[in-house]
Formats: sequence, structure tokens, C-alpha cells
Amino acid sequence: MNILVVLRIMPDAAGELLLTDDGLGIDREWLDFQLNDFDDHALEDAILLKEATGARVSALGIGEGANRILQMAAARGADEVIAVPVDEDEIISSRDFAATVVDVARSRSVDLIICGVQSSEDLFGQLAPYAGAMLDWPHVSGTNRINADGDKLHVTQERGAGVSVTYEVSLPAVLGVQTATKAPRYVSGSKLREASKTPIDRSERRAPNFAASAKLKRLRLPEQSGAAEQLGDNAESVADRIVAILETKGIGRN
Repeated sequence: MNILVVLRIMPDAAGELLLTDDGLGIDREWLDFQLNDFDDHALEDAILLKEATGARVSALGIGEGANRILQMAAARGADEVIAVPVDEDEIISSRDFAATVVDVARSRSVDLIICGVQSSEDLFGQLAPYAGAMLDWPHVSGTNRINADGDKLHVTQERGAGVSVTYEVSLPAVLGVQTATKAPRYVSGSKLREASKTPIDRSERRAPNFAASAKLKRLRLPEQSGAAEQLGDNAESVADRIVAILETKGIGRN
């Protein structure tokens, strides 16, 4: 089994976000970047499959600071690491990058693509469906457990109301991971130092295969419309304060 895992590097959502002057992007000059959380789980599932089956894992890093993330992937067990160049301040669009992911998969005879179910720049979770459509491979998104069974995979997908369903998926396939089968592993400093010597390949960008169906018109930061009040932990004073708040709204005692 040859696995390609996609690792997207995203702006740290905990940082202060500022918009560009044209209102069409995020000013990234002072932002920190980190591995997309869902792709972190995708990497763990890829390494678990390698340990269970002897599969080969290639990690494809997309975004600013990809080299550092790819060294971490090598330390965790990836056999090959590949970086995709991005333009400064570029939003990582699933539509635009799906062709590159598919091209890398074909060039390396991959029979399983694993990526995170979504990212902060892809809340619709389109990368796995796009790649699956371009390759004409089956795809399953929202997975939380992947087990190998010969030339097939048993893939569990989480549904609403605590319901899960397990599919038997024949390879080749594309999977969008929500939660890894096991929590992502810790990598020691010594392994990271050793992995820093791993050569990083480069992949050329490919033109998107999908025509744009929508255009970004404007980004807007959330507007603050209210505030929270800490009521304390004394039951009587909390009750009195709640009553007072309700009375100011015309609710409660006359």
C-alpha cells in the first residue's frame, strides 16, 4: 500500500487576525502558522496503517513553513516528504490544490490518499471529494477509525446523535479524517533533530481542474455586539443579579 497524506499549514486561529487593505484576505505578516489539526490526525492514521501493513507513506506539505512540518512528519514515520510552493498571503483553496495532490498521487503510484476532513480555509471539506472525483476513486469523509483488512479498509464514519457507520472500502480510495484511530503521537527532540536531515522533495503546482463557481467578494471580522458578566459563585447573589437583569428587561416582578 502506498499512502499519500496531505498536510496543510494554516494561520494560528488563536492569533490576532487582521485583514488586507482590499478586504479579500488575511494579513499574514505577523501570524504564526501551524499544522491543520485534522491533517495532524490524518498523518497519525497514515503512520498507523504503515505500522500495521508495512505501507509506504509520503507526506505532502502545503503552505508557509511546510519544511518544519514535513520534518516532524518524517520524525513520526513518513518515508518521503514533499513540499508544494505557495504564493505569499495565498489562501489554500481545495479546488486549486486538488490537481496538485492528484498529480503527486499518480506520479508515486499511490493507492490511498488521506487528508483532514476540513481546514480553517476549507470548512466545506472539499479536498477529499475533489481528489476522489478527479481520480474516479471512492471517498469517505468524517472518519474516526481506519483498519486494514487485506486489500480493503474498514472505515468508520461518525454520524450525528452518536451514530457511527462502518464501510468496507476497496483500494484505491480517498479518506477525509476527522479523528485518528489513536491520538497523534508525541515526537521527541532527538527524533526531530535526526529528521531535520531528511531531504525534502518539491512538487510543481498544477492548474486547477475545476472552474470557479463562486468568487470571494469580501471578508469581515466578527463584530462585538455585547459582553459577558461574571456572576460569581454565591448562589444567593447570583440569583439576585439574574432577577435584577430580568427586571431591566421588563421581565419578572412588577
